[in-house]
Amino acid sequence: MNDVEESNRLGDLRNKVLFTENIPKLIFYLSAPLIISASVQSLYDIVDTLWLSRLGSAALGTPTVSWPYRGILMSIGFGLASSISALAGQYIGAGMFKEASRSIGVVLGLLLLIGIPGTLIFFLLRDQYLLLTNVPEDVSSLATAYIGITLLGVIFNYLFLVFNFALSSAGDTKTPMKVSVVVTLTNFVLDPILIFYAGLGVMGAALATLISMFISGIYAVYSFVTGRHGFKLGLKDLLPEKQLVKLVAKISIPLVSQRLLTTLGFLFMIRIVSGLGTPVIAAYSIGQVFLNIDHVISFPIIRSIGIIVAQSLGAGLLKRAKKALYTGLVLLVSLVLSFIIFLLVIRGAFIDIFTDDPYVFKVSSDMLLIFGPSVLGFNLLILGSSIARTSGHTFFMSLVNASRLWTFRIPLSWLFAYYLHFGDVGLWLGMALSNYITGAVSLLWLMSHRWLKPIIPKKDSRDFIDN
Repeated sequence: MNDVEESNRLGDLRNKVLFTENIPKLIFYLSAPLIISASVQSLYDIVDTLWLSRLGSAALGTPTVSWPYRGILMSIGFGLASSISALAGQYIGAGMFKEASRSIGVVLGLLLLIGIPGTLIFFLLRDQYLLLTNVPEDVSSLATAYIGITLLGVIFNYLFLVFNFALSSAGDTKTPMKVSVVVTLTNFVLDPILIFYAGLGVMGAALATLISMFISGIYAVYSFVTGRHGFKLGLKDLLPEKQLVKLVAKISIPLVSQRLLTTLGFLFMIRIVSGLGTPVIAAYSIGQVFLNIDHVISFPIIRSIGIIVAQSLGAGLLKRAKKALYTGLVLLVSLVLSFIIFLLVIRGAFIDIFTDDPYVFKVSSDMLLIFGPSVLGFNLLILGSSIARTSGHTFFMSLVNASRLWTFRIPLSWLFAYYLHFGDVGLWLGMALSNYITGAVSLLWLMSHRWLKPIIPKKDSRDFIDN
């Protein structure tokens, strides 16, 4: 793809995002591919959990205790890659397409510089992590190999993260959806083959995940090398540029710090959960699968709002940015409240699919009843985080995100579960309160409009046309 074709493609996407008058229609247009992708992923998560449940509670709990460790590297990757939402999104909104591509290349270069040695270090230290988090022996024996295999896919995850953020920032949510669906279906098919027919058990699930990561990462490389989807990158584009590195750092340092603190917080949460026994770990895993169904619609809506906000800020369309936020907020709250009602009505039937242990059933039911409604607060937090990320003003919301675990969830969960001896019920109560509190703070920040200014440098030719 030559420079003219690249500009035409990005220009067409920009016009769609900035000049569609019906904002609810635009939000659903951008969200639809993301919803399809998330639906397929959610279905896979349910089926994957179902497969693992057939191997027993230890196998079921293995991914749950494993993800926070790999999540440290993914936190760094997500924090850096998500700066593309603000930089590329606002550059595209301003019609500065070359600057958008250059910012993507700089972020990708930084990720590779961190991810390659980071993966090796984490691979060597995985046993220490399992000891630190007090994971039961029947789970840790499986988790050692599971973590080792999935760590090998971190670099491929980084590549797809950059690809996903880059195309989404331009308003192309269809292409990442297509890749994501193919990858998830591949994982879906490989899981039972490797888990049962190949006799690999939990390791089969890890290997299926690794193969899927590889496919998505290689496609991202192909896209950037050929310029097939509007962004063409060469090796020189991966080299740092002082001004861009400063902008990336300004946006990403709060995000990376917050996500690292959040991931480390979940290490402590795994310790709190693990201390209550394997049945509670299993119930926690079942509950998370159900609650993640909410993400199928809410997260795409939130991401779509962020895409419109970023390009609107870059183009100086500040009223449009505000309108996109408030329109999306109404849609989001309506959808989440509907999900909460759905959750409370069918939770028992859902849990029955995964366990015939009456104690695991009771603990899972209590989790969904007590913690489930707090997903409204969590979604408000995620909306605030998305607007912070796409506007480039990440410091305050990063503090709020970190406080959800460290100021509220960890202390309250420990207080109720152990000190006051409420057990698993106290655990769910502490978790719920952390969502309600930080959700309310996020809503207040959104309504303050402190995010309503672009972060990219202004050019003389780019005037602000809305105040």
